[in-house]
Amino acid sequence: MLRAIERPINVAVGLIAITAAAFGVASWRLGFWTDDGPGPGLLPFVAACLIFPVLLLILREKFDDSERFDKSPLLAILLLCVYALVLPYSGFLIPTVALIVAWTMFFERKNALAGVILSGVLVAFGWVIFVYLLRVPMSMLPVR
Repeated sequence: MLRAIERPINVAVGLIAITAAAFGVASWRLGFWTDDGPGPGLLPFVAACLIFPVLLLILREKFDDSERFDKSPLLAILLLCVYALVLPYSGFLIPTVALIVAWTMFFERKNALAGVILSGVLVAFGWVIFVYLLRVPMSMLPVR
């Protein structure tokens, strides 16, 4: 039993299963159907249900236990969580540039200049697509 917990893949599958179950319960509370058609909870519930067969397939696979645990995926998730928490308060521009620069420096092992150039290009494309073409109202800088 303890050996199963020591494998990172089992821990990851367990955490994903708990998250999928929580999304399933939350989507059930939203409702699956309304008088007009599909309700707001139908798609999240279907997605949560589709995660479980994939997790069972992952558990059936044989993984090499001799590989060293890599913490970079956890750091990437942490970085994205911080980005999601900061985004509503500081606008789109500052946290997106910081996210892309940090990502290129820490995970892609590029210098800060490459991150700044890449972030400028990606933020410009994001602005053109969402604000200019799709007319999505988006605050670029912090709201006062």
